[in-house]
This record gives sequence, C-alpha cells and structure tokens, in this order.
Amino acid sequence: MGVSHSRKSSRSGSDPVKDGIVASLSRPGGNITGVIVPTTVLDAKRLEILNQLVSPTVPVAVLVNPTSGMTEQQLNDVHAAARTMPRTDA
Repeated sequence: MGVSHSRKSSRSGSDPVKDGIVASLSRPGGNITGVIVPTTVLDAKRLEILNQLVSPTVPVAVLVNPTSGMTEQQLNDVHAAARTMPRTDA
C-alpha cells in the first residue's frame, strides 16, 4: 500500500490560515503537523505592560519585519491596543 505525501510549508512568522494551508487553527483538517506561535496576539499585552511602566508622554516605536506575512496583523493589533490606552499629548 502506497502512502501519498503532500507537503506544503509555511514560512516562519506567516499565517497558515491566511496562506491557505489550513482551514482554521482550531480545526486544520487532514493530516497536518507543525507548530504555530501566534506572537502577534501578545503585542497588545506587551504594549499594555509598557504603558503601565512608563509615562504616557514617552514615545513608543514598534519594530516589525516588513517581509513577514504577519506584519499587517501585528501593526493592526498594536494600533488597536494603543487607541484604548490613556494618552497625554506633550
């Protein structure tokens, strides 16, 4: 009995759902193995913690990899989180 192999790979830092590799992270379907660490969901929490540690008047920069498939989502998450935080215009 032969075994059929279909190999699709996702580059590091990309979104397998967005890339069409799986239907969803909770139910990928088929026989798929791998690990995804959705670090973008932590960006909002990191910004929240930073906001508690420094004055709201301190400028904050976000560094991203412009070639990553997750850059747009990362920036959207950080901008959404920043809009909910207290702000003092200097």
